[in-house]
Amino acid sequence: MLFRKRKTSQVRYFVSIGAGLNQIPLISEAKKLGFHVIGVDANISAPGFYHCDLKIQESIENYDAIYMKLLELLVDGDIHGVMTKSYGPAITTTSYLAGKFNVPFLPFSSAMSFNDKSRMKAVFIDHGIATPQPLPLTPRMKLEKIPASSYPIIIKPKVGHAKINVRMTANIAELRKYCESLDKPDEKFIFEKFITGDEIIAAGIIHDSTYHLVEITDKKTSYPPYFIDMMHTTPSRHQNLAPAITSVGQVVADAFSIVRSPLIMEFVVAGDGQPYLIEAVPEFGGEFLPDVLVPASAGYNIIRESIKSMTNGGFRPPQQLNSKNAVVVRYITGQKGVLASCNPDGPQKVRGTIFSRILKEIGSPINDPVTNLDRIGVVVVSSGTPAEALALSSEAVTNFNIRIK
Repeated sequence: MLFRKRKTSQVRYFVSIGAGLNQIPLISEAKKLGFHVIGVDANISAPGFYHCDLKIQESIENYDAIYMKLLELLVDGDIHGVMTKSYGPAITTTSYLAGKFNVPFLPFSSAMSFNDKSRMKAVFIDHGIATPQPLPLTPRMKLEKIPASSYPIIIKPKVGHAKINVRMTANIAELRKYCESLDKPDEKFIFEKFITGDEIIAAGIIHDSTYHLVEITDKKTSYPPYFIDMMHTTPSRHQNLAPAITSVGQVVADAFSIVRSPLIMEFVVAGDGQPYLIEAVPEFGGEFLPDVLVPASAGYNIIRESIKSMTNGGFRPPQQLNSKNAVVVRYITGQKGVLASCNPDGPQKVRGTIFSRILKEIGSPINDPVTNLDRIGVVVVSSGTPAEALALSSEAVTNFNIRIK
């Protein structure tokens, strides 16, 4: 007598590169879509691991090692998606693994270009995208040769995040002082002409090489010489730029051969209305935009739809840009000291508050605000009008009752 072996259903795996706190929204959405999630993180106590089915303790930069460990796990299923809610090296690893498992994302070579701002800028220029012009400077050149018309000058690391070491220098004295403080080789920094204008963020998604704009937010930063993200608001005052932004997003998708991915673009809108592309990255972006602001303002779950896009799960493109609600993301900074006390639940008592979080622990040192890492807390408020949302967000911040000593 012959017995037919019953076929077991194959497990549908989804890999999360990173398992930190900010990665949990991605892991949760993948779980809701029915995937078994494999989390990867160097920290064995990463909070996202508690939401994963399987975990790999490994640095997210070691993509070869991660690949070998994934192969050992795949005895009863296949990997359908590899994504991250992080940046930089996490994007590189995601690209490498996506290629190995035939998951649509972007070529490994393109991922490397996104990690180096000078290479990224060169692609923008080669494809006719309006962007602040790089200046052929090095920190140790004769600064007196720089024309006065070049100022103000922005200095930024070629590789970096959170606005660390990003500065504006208004004249030769400030530039010389900053260059003398650098302890890294010249080639690790880039210089570009500062463009005065409104800063905006465009959140979008690329599906089958076609770019879709999801939302535009107005961004407020701290005063120069530092550029800390302090507030994001929607609807944007520059909604009329949606067609132009969509065109730029499509050029970026084509130039970097992006097949399926979220895409965050940062622009400065000059006085004549011309949007200049500062950066573009194939990621969800931070600032609680993809997981809190976009769903509340546009009614679109960009994290879920990005997963569905990558995994062939019935992607639903966004509707024409139309913010349904006014939403404000507001950050809090403080003066140098120690965080003595706060009320983390205070903002939730304010009408319209949909999210709040203290970003520092009691007893943590508080620095004068220089980078995004120096921010103390955040609130997100939704309301019917921008003015009302702004007023409510200010009240919500006050309700944190933050005390620094």
